[in-house]
Amino acid sequence: MKNNILKRLLKSLFISALVFAAAPVFALDNADFHPDMDSGLAAAKKSSKNILIFITQEGEDELSSSFMKTVTSDQLLSQITPSYELVGMDFSQKAFEKTVVHDVDSPENQQAAKDAADKMQKNSRFAALINPEFTPAVYLFTGEGYYVSHLVLKGSEDAAGFMTALKADEEKLTAIRQMIDRTKTGKPLEKVAAIDEIFEATQPEYRFFIIDLVNTALNLDKKNKSGYMNKYVITKTEYDAMIAFYDNDPKAAMAAYEAAGKNKMLTKDERQQAYYMAALVLVKSSGPETIPQVLDYLQKSLDAAPASKNAPQIKENMEYFKNYKAEGGKTE
Repeated sequence: MKNNILKRLLKSLFISALVFAAAPVFALDNADFHPDMDSGLAAAKKSSKNILIFITQEGEDELSSSFMKTVTSDQLLSQITPSYELVGMDFSQKAFEKTVVHDVDSPENQQAAKDAADKMQKNSRFAALINPEFTPAVYLFTGEGYYVSHLVLKGSEDAAGFMTALKADEEKLTAIRQMIDRTKTGKPLEKVAAIDEIFEATQPEYRFFIIDLVNTALNLDKKNKSGYMNKYVITKTEYDAMIAFYDNDPKAAMAAYEAAGKNKMLTKDERQQAYYMAALVLVKSSGPETIPQVLDYLQKSLDAAPASKNAPQIKENMEYFKNYKAEGGKTE
């Protein structure tokens, strides 16, 4: 059953609170599951295992509850726990209710609700990054927290079907693990080349999960001798902006795009787009009093690549805001 979790997570780009919360229902009662990615990563660091993440809406789709009964059975746990740390995230109304603090509750119950809300916040941020559209969903990650795959269950949510899907993706895991090993040896540019293997092997929508490798590459190749760093700057900028949007901090998002606009490792067109995004964030997050700053960003965007294919549209936008200001849009 399709459940558009992202729509439940975010009503708009700049929302600060989620429309639902996520507290891991089954994980709290099962010692084999970690309640959030942070605890899963900490355990994986100690155990040298990789990570399986289960995202469900128990009680709100036809499969989540029955699937998790299968997953938590002794038969299946005995097959997966020797190699994997398990993380459970349940995005259901029942989970939401566990985060509500009631004045009439005992201090212990109030603290439990606050702890559940803290886990919810972590899980919700993870879900905003991974953007699951279906539940149940199972993701395979390395022990470092790098995305490997979204398991394709093909309608077989029984133990055999799950293991078939997992085995099919373990080749991808082995390849990524070999790439990770290559990032740890050699000269700086050799490490950058190894990081770039992982970068290119990771689907663009999941590159936020390798942000530590992105930052490492940027630090290893500050003069862009590899020629790769423009795509790393863009990924870092998009990550910083995404986190800023999630935290309802448009100023931080604008700062990220503005910094990218100044970065000489980007092409002229990429710098133009960065300034344009800064203007767009400002328009969507403020009132008419910021029109002068909007125009400043648009002018910087135009100046970055005045002959680009997007230049005419930028000029048209500038004229619109100039007219709006002239007609009294600017407040004193």
